[in-house]
Amino acid sequence: MRLGLSPVLALSLLLASLSALAAPVTLPHDDAMPADLYNQRQDKPEQVLFEVQEYRVVFASEQRPGTAASSTQANSFLLLQGRTLLPGSPVQRAEVRFVASGAALPPTRLDARRQTLMLVYPESMLPMLLQQLSSPGAEYVQARFYGNGLIWGDIHSAPRTPPR
Repeated sequence: MRLGLSPVLALSLLLASLSALAAPVTLPHDDAMPADLYNQRQDKPEQVLFEVQEYRVVFASEQRPGTAASSTQANSFLLLQGRTLLPGSPVQRAEVRFVASGAALPPTRLDARRQTLMLVYPESMLPMLLQQLSSPGAEYVQARFYGNGLIWGDIHSAPRTPPR
């Protein structure tokens, strides 16, 4: 009696095993991510994830010595602090800066020295973000740094049931 795999069966098993190896990586809070339309999120990223427990809004102006009064700069930023949701992750702070709408947004980055996640959003998002933070329910800060250079940064809410 001869036990052998038919070529079709062998090919089917090979393809099934390869697709299992290429299955997408799952991480906490994947449900807060949009679809990966360009297939860029293939590897397991470095992830920062914490639940916001307190926040502060700062509005400031700065004029450097020796410059004209017209060169005074005004800034607004949001400081978020909380508790990490990832074992071993020391990052529990985020600094969200706001720039003029239409200005180029630098990517999310991690300031390792201060262990602070740095995010930049258009200033038009500040009122919406403050409303989100003052609403009941949990808020989270997340960043993902992929090996191919893709960087994702967000502030998202826990799922909520709409009022009836």
